[in-house]
Amino acid sequence: MRGREPEWHTFIHLLRAAGDGLGGTLLVEGEPGTGKSLLLAEAASHASRQGFLPVTGGAEELEEFIPLAPLFMALDEPPAHARRNEELDPRIQLVEQLRVRLKSCTATRPVLVGLDDLQWADPATLAALRTLHWELSSEPVVWLLARCTVTGPPSALSLPGGAPSPSRTSTGSWTPGARSAPGSRKGRNVEAERLFRCLEKQGAVRVELGPLPDDVVAEVAADVLGAVPQPDLLALAAGAGGNPFLLTELLSGMREEGTVEVAGGRARLLSAKAPERVHALVRHLLDGLGRDTRQLVEAAAVLGRSFSPEDAAELVGTPPAALLPAFEEAMDAGILVTTQEALEFRHELVWQAVVAALPPPVRHALHHQIGKILLDRGGSPMRAAGHLIEGTRPGDARTLTGLDQAVIEVLACSPRAAADLAVQAVELSDLSDPGRFARVVTAVEATTEAGRLDEAGRLVRSALARPVSPPAAAELRCALSGILFMGGQAAEAVAEADAALTEPGLSGHLRDRATLALLYGLAGLPGTRRAAKEAEAVLAAAERHGDAVVAGAMVVLAMTRWNSGRLADGLRLAREAVRRAQGGSVAVRRTHPRLALASMLTDIRRLDEAEIVVREAREEVEALGHSAWASTPAVLRARVELVAGRLDDAVAEAQVGLDLAGSLGTHLFSSTAASVLGTVALRRGDLRTAAQHLSADRDRLSRHADATVPARCSMLAAQVAEARDGPVEAMKLVGHLYPELREQCQVLVGDPACAPWLVRVALAAGDRARAELAVTAAENLAGGNPGFRTVRAAATHARGLLEGDAEALGLAAKEGTDAWARASAAEDLGVVLAGSGDHQEAVRSLDEALAGYEETGSARDAARLRRRLRRMGVRHRHWATAERPVSGWASLTDTECAVSLLVTQGWTNRQVADQMFISVHTVAFHLRQIFRKLGIASRVELTRLAVEQGRDLERPGGLDHR
Repeated sequence: MRGREPEWHTFIHLLRAAGDGLGGTLLVEGEPGTGKSLLLAEAASHASRQGFLPVTGGAEELEEFIPLAPLFMALDEPPAHARRNEELDPRIQLVEQLRVRLKSCTATRPVLVGLDDLQWADPATLAALRTLHWELSSEPVVWLLARCTVTGPPSALSLPGGAPSPSRTSTGSWTPGARSAPGSRKGRNVEAERLFRCLEKQGAVRVELGPLPDDVVAEVAADVLGAVPQPDLLALAAGAGGNPFLLTELLSGMREEGTVEVAGGRARLLSAKAPERVHALVRHLLDGLGRDTRQLVEAAAVLGRSFSPEDAAELVGTPPAALLPAFEEAMDAGILVTTQEALEFRHELVWQAVVAALPPPVRHALHHQIGKILLDRGGSPMRAAGHLIEGTRPGDARTLTGLDQAVIEVLACSPRAAADLAVQAVELSDLSDPGRFARVVTAVEATTEAGRLDEAGRLVRSALARPVSPPAAAELRCALSGILFMGGQAAEAVAEADAALTEPGLSGHLRDRATLALLYGLAGLPGTRRAAKEAEAVLAAAERHGDAVVAGAMVVLAMTRWNSGRLADGLRLAREAVRRAQGGSVAVRRTHPRLALASMLTDIRRLDEAEIVVREAREEVEALGHSAWASTPAVLRARVELVAGRLDDAVAEAQVGLDLAGSLGTHLFSSTAASVLGTVALRRGDLRTAAQHLSADRDRLSRHADATVPARCSMLAAQVAEARDGPVEAMKLVGHLYPELREQCQVLVGDPACAPWLVRVALAAGDRARAELAVTAAENLAGGNPGFRTVRAAATHARGLLEGDAEALGLAAKEGTDAWARASAAEDLGVVLAGSGDHQEAVRSLDEALAGYEETGSARDAARLRRRLRRMGVRHRHWATAERPVSGWASLTDTECAVSLLVTQGWTNRQVADQMFISVHTVAFHLRQIFRKLGIASRVELTRLAVEQGRDLERPGGLDHR
């Protein structure tokens, strides 16, 4: 009686009342397999043990011509021959016989009258029940009457031995309100419903047995299997829709067929295939249908579990109106139910079994027919493509043509879905099929945009291994160039693009594709001259090129201008590229100029605008379904968080970027993410972790797609070496950078603290010449970009260090564009002032630097400052918060607390992401961290734990930390 406790308690209450001489009535109804018969059987057994006389029976469909048969059979008493009394109806005489018999039974003990399946009862039986119920109302009789709400033929779910449960939707009639003939199946159930309503008015309690809830399903599974069911098994069991009989048949069949493994008290699914028991039930169910109804049910099953009447009618070639009788019979049989907008198979398991029972050739043909219908109608291309894939056999050119059309339509809105379809289309194509090459190209495009670079590369190389025309080779090489670029292999990408451009007979469109591939590859290589030259050539003849290559040329030229120190030009071109992409075609928007603009804004510390542009870039990547670029916004956001001093968030975003890059094979900015993680570790004083990030990233340094990456990584490696082994060892790693700074100044552009550090470490190593090179490069950069505070403050800081100029260092400490850079300048100023004997001003400046380091979470720098101050005789109490524990609520960061708060309020990952202006991937990362720290595995556990602990997850600045 799992899940039927409320109904059982109602019955027990009635029994107790009957024991005190009172009667009562419980009316039980439900759909096939809901447990009505089991409830009646258990009730009779329990009542007998309590001293009741159980009088039980049930109606059967073939007994409709035997008046009062269920009652006489329950009492085990043959009906007496009616006396010849013309004034008295024989049926009344029979009812009187039943009344007398029941009344005599109550003279010795209370009686339980339990009658099942009253939907089959004849009108005389229903009328007699109404009469007897009224005439025996003062007797200690408990009436337990049950009926099935489905009026079709006996269902497989109501075979003897069931332990049953219903569906979530009432069946109803296709034409609500239509009256059925009194002698029909539905007519008899209508009369049974009238009886129930009448008895309810007289005080009877009516209950409906519904589907078992999920927790009870799990308990039933544990009962049948003798072990705790695992999530995969419960997911399969959910297909029973909470129907106990179907559920127990499924579980028993799986146990018999060995598709469940029980070990260590846990039941694990080995095969999701439905057992023969379920298939036998479905065959029995279908056998009870008329021929036309069975044909409709089997054909409609191929449409899906839910389908529209119009689709089903078109599939069988009949107007919907002509199918009304078949629809109604299928619903009366409990196979189909109605929803607001469609018809649906009541139980997923039944639907799956109906589909599986169709012969494969028939199923393929139906899928093909459905796919063509949907395509011709102009409906969802994705839905049509799914059917076409199922209905296509290798070499079936006719069906593949329809699939090609669907793939192209899906690609525009969902590259991930299109990639699956396109790859399958290639696999189904014969090598001799003239349409195969176009399918390969589409599959390469889809898999590339979906971020499945390895798969895309295999498709290209496999195609190039066969003889192809020069234009075809060029198209494949263009695609391969893009794949290599996204994978961080810029040099190889350039080689493939150059090879594509040398192929003869290129169309203008194909030449544009090759040119765009070349531009992006060149942008990822050190040195900017060729990249700038190629981009300028495109823009000089923009009218001869498509919008996408023009936008791409703007992006590349903006990057080369920026990296060469022409900041105003670079920023202007990036903004112009963004404007061109807005409202442009999908191809233009996929050049993603916002990513370049966001990087530039971060470099010059315009963080508010950078955050907005990164968010817009992320939304654009998601809207375009361009998964290959999914990691880049996270990495750029990590840089923003680092500059802003939000180190926990910088780590989270960088790790999300690396995780996505690893899963997709896209390493455009993986080194940038690693450098962010390394910088955070360095600032926190964790030199070992900083070194590990550098070591793990070494293999990517030789195949990067960002020309600034090698210099940045060299800088970080040198900073770690300087902290661990001193300035001389650091100079061994960055000495080569100094002569290059004048021509390749991108490392100075990207980090305003870079030039001062290069000067400081060179001076500490006794290499004033190199220090002067760094100062000259910084001042040249500032002089060529008078409107940019970042480079001006960095140059002032570098000159002040070189000359020991307190005034210059003080100016840099005020004009620095981020807290860490200002703190660094203030520290250098304090050192100079202390050396000149101005103790008071030196302490003031060092205190200012200490506050700046603490504000940005730079524990290592703050510790160095405290030591310096102690040596000067100044002792500060260390008020910094102690290091967080590794687990428990106290281990959560502010952002993790904010995520936890929203999740416990029932927000989805998408809603949390929108609220906090972060990506869904970042929310998922924070949740994984939260679960790990709290030792839980689900959102439900998080909410429960928060309630139990009475936690207020909000911390100051939790949701508004930005």
